[in-house]
Amino acid sequence: MFKAPMIVLMTVGIWSGQALADDGFGPRWGWQQGPGPGMMQHLGAIDTNDDGMISDDEAAAQVELVFAAMDDDGELTEDEYMSVRMGPGRGFNQARQKVMQERKKTRFAEMDHDKNGKVSKAEFMAAGKARFEAADTDKDGRVTPWEFRAQHRNLM
Repeated sequence: MFKAPMIVLMTVGIWSGQALADDGFGPRWGWQQGPGPGMMQHLGAIDTNDDGMISDDEAAAQVELVFAAMDDDGELTEDEYMSVRMGPGRGFNQARQKVMQERKKTRFAEMDHDKNGKVSKAEFMAAGKARFEAADTDKDGRVTPWEFRAQHRNLM
């Protein structure tokens, strides 16, 4: 069972994300190292069929859930997007927090193809698809834990 804040945090940083789960997720891959605690938990939360990989359908479903959790009128404003806290940290590192907010602002601008100051669901989904395709380095239609981890590091 997903909670809206977890979904939002997860996909914003990875497919569009990363998040903390407080509902009993355990690390499926057993990897506790890397940029952020429990990074592989995030893969497990997106991998709904538990095959150890993220399919394009799983990624699309996750991006769609994230959009719905952040927005209630069909278009995501920059304020709505910026108000979602990214990552598992508690916000103690002000310098890192500032860098992450700047990156979010840049991502929002990149998603807003028509430059109307809002991101439609279609724009958000297209951005999520582009990130999935970039993560799928062997172009087999699935993101492995290794590909997931490499993409995650590039987002930090």
